[in-house]
Amino acid sequence: MADDAEKETDVQEEPKKKGKMLLFIIIGLILLLAGGGFFAYTKFFKPKPVVSTKALKKTQENKIGEMLDLDPFVVNLADPSGKRYLKLSITLELAPASSADKIKKYMPKIRDMVIMLLTNMTFDEVMTPEGKIRLRDELFARFNHMLRPNRIKNIYFTNFIIQ
Repeated sequence: MADDAEKETDVQEEPKKKGKMLLFIIIGLILLLAGGGFFAYTKFFKPKPVVSTKALKKTQENKIGEMLDLDPFVVNLADPSGKRYLKLSITLELAPASSADKIKKYMPKIRDMVIMLLTNMTFDEVMTPEGKIRLRDELFARFNHMLRPNRIKNIYFTNFIIQ
């Protein structure tokens, strides 16, 4: 009888070991399939990130365009006494798609535009920082209007002397 009892316990232990082993195999397969599915999704099916227009503009803004120096301007300011002179040197930063050769064709128009604008300004208008910023903004708007589509990226005053 003791032999029969030993045989029954051996028989009962074997199914428990097979059940546990089968459970670990199933769990391993599930984890393997889940990992493979995640990998496939991230590599093949996940939509690509869209580059925002703000990020695109920032990268374009950070690139320095071609610089074009204009000859210095010496003009009389519109003061009643007529004894105020302004010497101004301007450098234009061109947009990446523009070239200096194309803009050089417009140089007589550009110089005329600057001279006409400066001779109508008074000493009080150009002396303050706000006046200089207003002058830069006005020139920027006029240049880009004349050179459509926007070919001037920025305007720099490299010399600004009032006497």
